[in-house]
Amino acid sequence: MPEGAGPVFLLKHSIYQAILINMKGDESKIKTNPIPVQGPEFSKTIPISRKAVLEDITVSQYAYLEIGHPGLKTTRVELAEEDTFIGRGSLCRVQLQFENTSRLHARITFRDEEYYIEDLESTNGTLVNGVQVQKCLLRSNDQIQIGDAKILFMEDKLRKKP
Repeated sequence: MPEGAGPVFLLKHSIYQAILINMKGDESKIKTNPIPVQGPEFSKTIPISRKAVLEDITVSQYAYLEIGHPGLKTTRVELAEEDTFIGRGSLCRVQLQFENTSRLHARITFRDEEYYIEDLESTNGTLVNGVQVQKCLLRSNDQIQIGDAKILFMEDKLRKKP
């Protein structure tokens, strides 16, 4: 037995032996290709900001939220480069007056040509595309859920040749 092998190795070996016994010598049905075991392989990619890639191209950006709630009219809120707070509190730019929304629920920030949403330790959490997040990069058509409100993040970028 290889050094460091434990119960998992023994179980796999036992299963393999049982299969061979049941095959009664018909080796044409089983073929094995040993896979060399190596250390973990890591990606060698590095993040590059949009600004660096599009340095010489003029970009016009327009982002907004479409806020909907059953029984209420859908509202559109344009996003700018300053932080946008979402919650029940009077200081929030996007005020959601629902019981399951915290006073200071979430914040949308603009950094490095990208929009991010961050949950501000709310009681009921913030979901993006059905997944609860603490902080998340937003992409166009992402669906955000804060309390009972369904919020659609939309972003348009127009590039102009120099």
